[in-house]
Amino acid sequence: MPDRKSSDWDRRTLQRMLHKEKKLCAVPAAQLSKAHLAEWRDRRITEVLGSTVGRELDAISAAYRMAIAEWDMGIAANPVLGFRRPKLPLPREVRLMAGDDERLIGAAMDFNREIAPAIILAIETAMRQGEIAKLRWENIDLEARTAFLPETKNGTTRKVPLSTRAAEALTWCPPPHKGRVFKLTQSAMKYAFSRVREQCGLGNLHFHDLRHEAASRLFEKGLNVMEVATITGHKNLKHLQRYTHLRAEDLAKKLG
Repeated sequence: MPDRKSSDWDRRTLQRMLHKEKKLCAVPAAQLSKAHLAEWRDRRITEVLGSTVGRELDAISAAYRMAIAEWDMGIAANPVLGFRRPKLPLPREVRLMAGDDERLIGAAMDFNREIAPAIILAIETAMRQGEIAKLRWENIDLEARTAFLPETKNGTTRKVPLSTRAAEALTWCPPPHKGRVFKLTQSAMKYAFSRVREQCGLGNLHFHDLRHEAASRLFEKGLNVMEVATITGHKNLKHLQRYTHLRAEDLAKKLG
């Protein structure tokens, strides 16, 4: 497997396929063709989302790249290259409306005091749920208003600037301020958020939508693409385009 953050996911994916995809895996690696992949794709798309099929194809492709480059298995080409992938759905365009912040935080405070600062951090910093759940006090500098993330989704470290609101929210976390900031696990945080969103009538809101909201607000504040990417951790700047659903009302004000 390639030495990258996603290699663990690739490995687990390939292990699952060895157990579950007997027909596909029975084909010798050097003989696997686009026709084999197409037959598998057309069946698999009836079971999971297109994005999942895409990631599974990424795992297969990663294995072929390694086999061709280093394993000397007599494989001439990567069958995934140029292969037609499932069409992905349009990105979600969920934005918080006026008053939604207050409703979310109020409901969170009533349900679990830890989920409230987690929600604020997501809205203010664009951190992922997993990154927030893994925050540790030794990596937070409230005076400098920064949070250091030693492990992120794309395999790099990141130092995230904290807004005044985000830094204040961290002080809501109960002492002692040592070790993990949030005692909630990521799964417990996910459950708490689902309860909170239902309680305040925002049942269609996903936690990841808060990252989308944060990135959009950063652009609305006038930050440029490189500045936003530094905060969010996006490596491919094109991916930020899906987070820039700027409100027409705000753009109208800029036009004068």
